[in-house]
Amino acid sequence: MKINRKVFCRCNRIKLEENFIKLEMLHNISCKLVETINELTEYIRMVCKAIGERPHKLKQQKDLFIGSFKRTLSVDKHGNGLFQVWVAQLQEIRSVNDTMASVIAQQYPSPFILWKFLSETNKDVAIETIANIPVRRGVGALSTVRKVGKESAKRIFHYFMSENPQYGIG
Repeated sequence: MKINRKVFCRCNRIKLEENFIKLEMLHNISCKLVETINELTEYIRMVCKAIGERPHKLKQQKDLFIGSFKRTLSVDKHGNGLFQVWVAQLQEIRSVNDTMASVIAQQYPSPFILWKFLSETNKDVAIETIANIPVRRGVGALSTVRKVGKESAKRIFHYFMSENPQYGIG
């Protein structure tokens, strides 16, 4: 296929970036300048991943929006609602999101059970055990499985085992 070179205009990088800004500002079109095929494939991968994770992130935002204005959770006389309270308590710890909190709460159904495990187990073993709890992130074909992680596990351990009443949640 022969390309008609008269159709294409020659412009420098600054002019090209100025046109990208106009497209972004006036028409709400996102532009990215790539120079290699590897950059292009990485950008396509990022866009596909973002599209795949969008439903999960929208659910998180919805839950966060509801949670930030309504932090009261009701518990009836039969104990219904205690799981949600336990998950909300775990979410108070920095870097523990709703998915991670739900997985930890399923593994340790009450704060007492988690506290008992932490108090009866060596500190390093307890942190390692919590750090290796698998957390599934995303939905569908682009879902990933990661672990709670060592930093979050340390925060959880110190939150439950600290004897200092001034110890912060974060």
